[in-house]
Amino acid sequence: MHKKTKILISFFFLFIGSLFFQNSFAKYVIEDTVLAVKLDIDRCKPNIELLDITTSNSFYPNYANKSHLISGHIKLIEKNIVRNDLSTSNIKIKVANQWITPTFQNFSLVSNTPTEKIYAFSFTNTTSDGSLTLALPAGIVEDKSGLLNDAKYFSTPITIDNTPPVATFKELSSSEQKSKAEITSNEALCTISGWDSSPNNMILSKEFTNYITYSLPITDLAQNHSEVLIDIKNATYISLQYGTFDDYSSQTVVSAGKISAPNTITSNSICKSEVILLNLSGSIASNLLQARIYDYTHWGDGARDICRYAEILYLHGYNNWVTVGSHNLMRFNKLIFTQMGGRGQNFPNATSSNIKIPIPSDIAKQYLYGISGIQFKLTDTSTYSVVYQSYVHGIGWLKASADGQENLYAHNKPISAFRINLVPKTEKQYLIDYWNRDVGTNHIN
Repeated sequence: MHKKTKILISFFFLFIGSLFFQNSFAKYVIEDTVLAVKLDIDRCKPNIELLDITTSNSFYPNYANKSHLISGHIKLIEKNIVRNDLSTSNIKIKVANQWITPTFQNFSLVSNTPTEKIYAFSFTNTTSDGSLTLALPAGIVEDKSGLLNDAKYFSTPITIDNTPPVATFKELSSSEQKSKAEITSNEALCTISGWDSSPNNMILSKEFTNYITYSLPITDLAQNHSEVLIDIKNATYISLQYGTFDDYSSQTVVSAGKISAPNTITSNSICKSEVILLNLSGSIASNLLQARIYDYTHWGDGARDICRYAEILYLHGYNNWVTVGSHNLMRFNKLIFTQMGGRGQNFPNATSSNIKIPIPSDIAKQYLYGISGIQFKLTDTSTYSVVYQSYVHGIGWLKASADGQENLYAHNKPISAFRINLVPKTEKQYLIDYWNRDVGTNHIN
């Protein structure tokens, strides 16, 4: 081989070798760089967040009282936890400026990933009044680097209110002999069907056409309850007057909602009502109110008689429905009344028109006979309901009835007094509830 050729071959192998050496060196540099990236340095503190919070108050979820369930979620962000003391004992609750101790119903882990944990919580018995704040103290979570969480204060949109509303009632004159009821509250109230509300919900108003007294329940946005007495005294757009009469006491007619014979109740008299008088007048249909009674007499089934003081027929048992103002009319106190029943049913030696069995004197003194059941109904129920309640000696007030229901204790237990009123349909149950407070008592409020 020529010397020149050997030199060329030597240079060729030296060139190839240098390339191989450079590539090998570069490989090791790359591997060293990868190892440097694998160093794990954690400089972030554990972090706690309030994800959401709500109440069980479905009408106004940003308001709650101690009966409501308050629930939400807390998120803990950290991948290298060595200590986690997040628990109900470290969730602090403040209402306004007062720390409170609610009753926790739940605290549970609902999601767990390498970088975060989510807890669900719920509690009740949130006392005091004011805005709700959740606080988590510092140092309850620690990571591998010894870093601790910072203290957190979470202001929530929830207002805690455990104080019932306080309201006043005022009767204002309205048009056409009507009255306007106005309720003014110290805080916003929930709307009430049939009542108008001011823009701030602190004033409620409603128009009334006749006398009425009852308690109206009111509720604030946190569902605290109280009531205000509605007492309409000046509305005469509709006038309802009535009375009960017997042979042994003197009674007069009263206005809607009043007790027909309060003296019979207060004196604990055993006198029974033999007659009911009713007058309905004003701007209302003349045939609106209809009435029926059950009359319990000494003479029994099939007996019929004429009232001793008015030529009005009455029967033992259920009498026919009559239209107030159109049937069985008689004059009293310069007004025309519809009469049901008849006076003389407890009179000694009295007989019926068709059964000549006289009432013995000793039986008559026990006042055993008279009207024991009453029923009232309206021919038009689109606007009003009729509510009524009777009083039975020795029993007290019976549960109130309405719109055609029978109000009766027993057929052989005549009533001593009753009360009746026309009421807007929206207020029907309120009046029933108000009168039913007297059930079984002698109250004449």
